Amino acid sequence: MPKPVRRVRARHAPRRLGLLLLCVIVATALGYGAVRGANDPRFRVGPVQVEGNLRTTTAEVQRAAALARSQNVWLINRTALRLRIEALPWVQSAAVGVSWPNAVRIAVTERQPVARVMLASSALSEEPIRQQALIDKTQRVLALEPWTKDRFGDPPLLLIEPAPSDAVRPGLRLSQPEVGAALQALTALQALHLEISEVAIARATGISARADRDLHVLFGDNEDLAKKAALFQAIVAKISTPRQVVYVDVRSLHAPTVLYR
Repeated sequence: MPKPVRRVRARHAPRRLGLLLLCVIVATALGYGAVRGANDPRFRVGPVQVEGNLRTTTAEVQRAAALARSQNVWLINRTALRLRIEALPWVQSAAVGVSWPNAVRIAVTERQPVARVMLASSALSEEPIRQQALIDKTQRVLALEPWTKDRFGDPPLLLIEPAPSDAVRPGLRLSQPEVGAALQALTALQALHLEISEVAIARATGISARADRDLHVLFGDNEDLAKKAALFQAIVAKISTPRQVVYVDVRSLHAPTVLYR
């Protein structure tokens, strides 16, 4: 019995050797083809098209993409490229596509500003310079701007104590709980159909706002906020000279107050 087994193995040895040699040849050919394809000049990065960007310039997106012209467009790490672009302050999401032979398409979706946050004044200048941070709903800083009086179309202004440092930079989040509380109050008041231009949160008065007809209204805490808003709107309807009003106080539903100049 042992001798026939050895003969079978001997007969199969050349076939196995041939299969092994064929595998080596195929692998070598594939490797050569891959190397040649990777270095094929037709596949080097060509035109880069950017779409959907309004606040972010095309040049900023292209710099963040960091695509070398000598790079093979089909070997791009698209995930890493997308993450670099999404690190830009205004960019919420980015999609990267490649088309034959070497064109790159980057589609950008930008964030929407919902509020402005007053920052602490700079301590380095003789005359304090106030800045405001433009933020989205996640409290991400989209841009820093010099503070100016409200202009038509500006997002509402948030005033909190203490004011965030002016050392914040675009792309970072304002993590203070007070910012989140002010933003939450703004969203709630807007949902109650109030025209809000400013929301402030202070220890002494709680939530206050500049609302319909630019009246200063004191809401206090957020308990019964819907009832307080309805009461404020009922009072506003009876005010004939809003410029003479210092504030409307609806912190108490049972004893609202209107203070005139």
